[in-house]
Amino acid sequence: MRVRMNLRQETRDARRERLYRAAGEAIVRAAETDGDPVALMIAATGEAARYCDPVIRQHPLFFELRKRFLMPEERLRKQQEERDAAAVAAEPGLVVWVRRQFDDWRHAAYRMDDLSGLHWSSISGGLRHRANREYLHAYVRCDGMIAGELAHSCRHGQGPHRIKVCIVKVDNKKNWQEIERAAPARSP
Repeated sequence: MRVRMNLRQETRDARRERLYRAAGEAIVRAAETDGDPVALMIAATGEAARYCDPVIRQHPLFFELRKRFLMPEERLRKQQEERDAAAVAAEPGLVVWVRRQFDDWRHAAYRMDDLSGLHWSSISGGLRHRANREYLHAYVRCDGMIAGELAHSCRHGQGPHRIKVCIVKVDNKKNWQEIERAAPARSP
């Protein structure tokens, strides 16, 4: 038995226009209130985020008012950065930011006293990737980080593990001279 729809279904063009209009309103409201345009559009339309997000990102107002609000992923990143900064600021002594590979996007903060075996190497920890040049490396306990995250899962055995990490200058600009003084001289 077939059920007939009494309500007239929305056409594709009408739906596109409705979402486009709602996206514009959500962007303007987000810019005025420092809100989340996706959440505002979801509340206004009842549509899922997977439909609202692309419409918002393609709307001309998105580019025009972009600097006045944060998208959900930016808001989460900013909150995480604030938590990390607070944790690092509370630590006495020198704090060093490390990564597993020189080009990894994940990084974690460790106390300088928790680093051991400082050395220059072009082979990274973990996957043992070869870097484009020698970087400063050290060993840390995988569970000793103050803030952040590293590319390490403890899947290969019960932790904590002693893991090799890379110390890059770009993450440690303020303290680089002090870190470099603690390291052995580079090999020629």
